[in-house]
Amino acid sequence: MGEVIHGDYGRWANQEMLHSVTNYELHKGLYSGHNDHNYFEIAHTIRRQFDENGGIYRGRILYSFVDNHDVSRIVNKLQDQGHLKPVYTLMYTLPGVPSIYYGSEWGIQGRKEDGDPALRPAIDLDEIQKNPPVPGLKEFLTALGKCRKEYPVIGQGRYRELVLTNRQYAFARIGEGEAAVIAVNNDNQEAQMRIRLPLNAKRVSDLFSGEPVEMASGELCVTVPGDGCCLFYCKENPD
Repeated sequence: MGEVIHGDYGRWANQEMLHSVTNYELHKGLYSGHNDHNYFEIAHTIRRQFDENGGIYRGRILYSFVDNHDVSRIVNKLQDQGHLKPVYTLMYTLPGVPSIYYGSEWGIQGRKEDGDPALRPAIDLDEIQKNPPVPGLKEFLTALGKCRKEYPVIGQGRYRELVLTNRQYAFARIGEGEAAVIAVNNDNQEAQMRIRLPLNAKRVSDLFSGEPVEMASGELCVTVPGDGCCLFYCKENPD
């Protein structure tokens, strides 16, 4: 694993050198794409890197993050902390290996301008678990991790863009006869989305609740909560 800020990641992440390097290009897009309500920035980065028809890093594994020991915490970089859910959803479901910098699972703050001690504080575990700065964030990340573990297609499937506007974005991770479909919304109002399924699914279920989801003519018609996300699992031949 190597830390690389810019340049051609393929020079270092390859069979002769490193398994993975830090994806700073995606890191920048994940927060600025929400601050600017501009999902085109994030989608352009992923299309360039991992699109199934020409991404320059297809087949390589990059290390995804939203903060680390050298940059400000994500809660300080975001202009609206309500965007934490869609930001982390993208980090967990877009191509790459997701990572959480210690303390950020509770939403602790830390600005680079205040020096290394602000980015690398000691944490009183008992106290922070009783009074987390962002209540519910750790539980949400746990749910994302559970989805990724139980449905490996989220981490291993081919990437395909499905819907893209400034404020809504949907894509699929596609395997053999199965796919995960992810939709995010950076608007503070709920959004109606029509999403064309990437395969001839016979069954679609909500990954958080496990409940079946209705589809019509190969499309999902879903309501994505404001500053929220939806995750679905599609299967061609249900057991």
